[in-house]
Amino acid sequence: MKGFFKKTESDGSDDEAPRRGLTAQQWVLALLIGLATVMGAFFGWRAAAIGSTAAFNDRQSISETIKVEQQEIDVDLAVTDDTREYTRYLAGYALAAELDNQADSLAAAGDAAAAAETRREAQVLRRASTERAADSGVFGPFTIADDLREPTAKPRTFNVDDRLVARKAELASGLDSPGQLDPQTWADESDAIRDRIEGLSIWIFILIVSVLTFTVAQVNSERRAVFYGFMAFGVVALVVGIVGGFAVDFFA
Repeated sequence: MKGFFKKTESDGSDDEAPRRGLTAQQWVLALLIGLATVMGAFFGWRAAAIGSTAAFNDRQSISETIKVEQQEIDVDLAVTDDTREYTRYLAGYALAAELDNQADSLAAAGDAAAAAETRREAQVLRRASTERAADSGVFGPFTIADDLREPTAKPRTFNVDDRLVARKAELASGLDSPGQLDPQTWADESDAIRDRIEGLSIWIFILIVSVLTFTVAQVNSERRAVFYGFMAFGVVALVVGIVGGFAVDFFA
């Protein structure tokens, strides 16, 4: 009976598994996996940051495109008005030329007083036509200054292309002008940023591949050939991902 109640002694070696720390190999793999994960997250943050800039550039491009189109419409309308006013200007000069012809006929008939009065009316008509054209902006205020003092006998010429250039210059130099508009530049910058985001995504994918490769190497740590093969491939992928990401797309 004593033997039945006898207390057995044990050192615990059979009940508890031996505790072992991480090997140097495991520490290296853990650090490499952590580095690849952190760099992938860092590249992802950078892609999100520049993505907001691309969205801003898109809004600027759309806004300036609308403004450019509105300016073109305003310029076209202004030149159309100029053309219409120039037609009235020519009509006034044509009527003045007819009065000059009448004055010549009166002078030939010996009625000098009537001829002088008719010529005066023709000159008044030319002046009125010139002033109306100047007020409506058909001609520039500086180019027509001499005509306002003494209208010419022949009407001034009018070129639609020149007026388009002049109207655009007036619009660009106005107090309410939006300044130099270049929507294509904003669009190009936005496209360039999206190319960088796509590039960062590729580098992130390479870093993910390195993490998966390190994981496979860790699982096969007892198989030395497999371990070193995946380990080397993972290191190459990690270096390529980090160096490529910083050199090509991070700071571009």
